[in-house]
Formats: sequence, structure tokens, C-alpha cells
Amino acid sequence: MFRTPLAIAAAIALAAPLAVQAQDKLDGQWHGDASLGGALSSGNNDSMTLSVNANTSRATTQDKISLYGVGNYGRTKVDGVKTTSADLLRLGGRYDFNLSQDWFAFGAAEGETDKAGAGVRDRYNVNGGMGYHVLRDERNTFDLFGGVGYTDTRFINDTSDKGAQALLGEESKHKLTDTTTFNQRLAYYPKSGDLGTRVNFDAGLATQISGGWTLNTGLSSRYNSEVPDGLKKTENLLTVGFGYKF
Repeated sequence: MFRTPLAIAAAIALAAPLAVQAQDKLDGQWHGDASLGGALSSGNNDSMTLSVNANTSRATTQDKISLYGVGNYGRTKVDGVKTTSADLLRLGGRYDFNLSQDWFAFGAAEGETDKAGAGVRDRYNVNGGMGYHVLRDERNTFDLFGGVGYTDTRFINDTSDKGAQALLGEESKHKLTDTTTFNQRLAYYPKSGDLGTRVNFDAGLATQISGGWTLNTGLSSRYNSEVPDGLKKTENLLTVGFGYKF
């Protein structure tokens, strides 16, 4: 769907993940959501896919802690031969500290494995920097952020890349109606030494259907200029499923 980092950035007008209010609740309590989706088919060829997405955060007037996790597993069986088509798992978190009404400092860490899709046995990333609240009201938020970090990636072909890498990004949340929310996030890691350029884009749409239950549609796109031979540089994941907001 997206073939270059520029195309991914241009797609920013598309959607966002899970059902939360545009403005975080500053009550010092944990709030979040989780969604689950999948598909199963059988016959001449058997296939199964399962996707999980979870986010939670705790915010006050002074700071905010955010935790998230994404999982996607796929398996196919053709002529009795089983093949893993997807095995993505990503876990991470970020701490924001408000320096003023508009400026904040942050520190973040993330771990990932994606052997079938991107040839990544494991990747670890820590970073920190500054951010600016461009827009904050009851229905919309928009932040810009940038910093520097350290990335260590090991691939399935026994090669590895590691070193310092800059980070530039933006994220926003929008409450479109009383029951529908739209969020998106773009993170850009420019090429640095042996480390290739990486672009991560996450988007989704959530609609409340009953109580805390939601119907979620999500889009995740990953671009990496350095991948093992035989693998594509861009990986896209479109999910539809049910979720719960707390």
C-alpha cells in the first residue's frame, strides 16, 4: 500500500487506533483499551490469523505514562505443509513530563520481533527528547516530538545493526462524534551509520457500540530500508475487530 517513507507520511490524513477521549483524563488513574481480531478458513488450504492491540495510560497535570502492545500471528497449511506467515510482537512504553503548558520532555523504550514479516529476530530501541503540544482541546490533540536514541537490531540471517539514531514524529487524537474516535501516529528514524531508515505509521478508527465495547479498524505500516534478501522493505497490516475501553 505504501511504498516509500514519503508516501507513508502523505497518508497521514487516514485514520487512528482505539476508543479514547481526544483529551487524556488527568485523574491519575489508568485508562485504556484492547482489541482482538482474526480470521479462520479451511478446505483445500487452511489459514488462521489473529491480531491483538492494547494501550493504557495514566495522566496527571504534570506527567503521563503510556504503555502499548501489538501482536499479529498468522499460519497457513498447504498440502500438509504448515508455514508461519506472521509472528509480530511489539511492546513499548513512554514517559512524558510537562515542562510548561506547551512543552514536554519524554523518554521511551520499545522491543520488537517480526521474523516472518521483516526478518527481524529482535529489535530494541530507547530514546528521549522534547515535544510540543500544538493543539489541545476537548475534541482534538496534536503533538510534535523529536529526539535521539539507540537502536539494536538482529536479523534472521545472523546480521545485526546497532547505533545512535535520531527520531522525528507527530501524533494526534480526534473525537469525531460522541461515539467515534480517530487517532494516528508517525515516527521517522533517518539513516544513521549502518542503521537504515525506518518509518512507522499507525492509524485506526474506533466506534463505541455498547457500553465499553467498540468496533475497531486499524492500519499499521512499517518501512525499513535495510532488510534481509528476499523480503520487502514495506510491511502493512490492516485489522478489523472488537475491543473494550476502560
